[in-house]
Amino acid sequence: MGSSLELGQEAIMTKFQDPRARAIAAQIEAINVIGYESAYDPVLQNHVIQGGLSPVEGILRFDMFMGKVQQAAKNREAVWAFQLSQNISGIEWYTVEYGGITAELPRLHEDLKCVPGDKQILMQSKPVALDFLAYWNQVFKVWRYDRETDERWNRSKWSQFDTEYLRREWIEIWVEDYISTVLLQDGTCREEPVFAINACCYWGNPMDVHRTDAYLQSGSSWFQWNNFTPWR
Repeated sequence: MGSSLELGQEAIMTKFQDPRARAIAAQIEAINVIGYESAYDPVLQNHVIQGGLSPVEGILRFDMFMGKVQQAAKNREAVWAFQLSQNISGIEWYTVEYGGITAELPRLHEDLKCVPGDKQILMQSKPVALDFLAYWNQVFKVWRYDRETDERWNRSKWSQFDTEYLRREWIEIWVEDYISTVLLQDGTCREEPVFAINACCYWGNPMDVHRTDAYLQSGSSWFQWNNFTPWR
């Protein structure tokens, strides 16, 4: 988790479709932080690990914990209800960049709800995402994630991605580009570059695309561009 300064800088940099969404997202974040801090009970945690509380005390503390969790959930629902009543878009804009090539794309903010019109914004961004991926497809191999096979990642082709692109409704892209430290068997460490351009082709309800129980009505197809076999 980043520091408060990092989180603050990220919030400043976030571009929302509707400027009013910034306050809504900040409220949800504050509820999450306060809810976690108030619900955390070191005495109860110590009891779970080492014992020391009577059964009655344990039940009372657990009830208090659940009450705070439920109150945080009610507070979030109230903020979301206001967002929906005011038709405040849940879309944020982000910039994906690699090698000097950039693309600005929309996505649903993780702390906001989807309102009428948001899905259309997501869908209208498909050509921008396609142009970015088509450029790097000339340089890197393409892979497709298949949760149904043991291999998980399988070599794919641009034509297979293009088929998914045409079938699906919008795309989200993210880039991994960092140095990873690997511990070898002899106890020494080696630094290895980690790079991948990832793209998920989504369809269905934007609120449900990450829920496995919403498949087949909502879901995603995951592709990756790089020049090595992805982690399995």
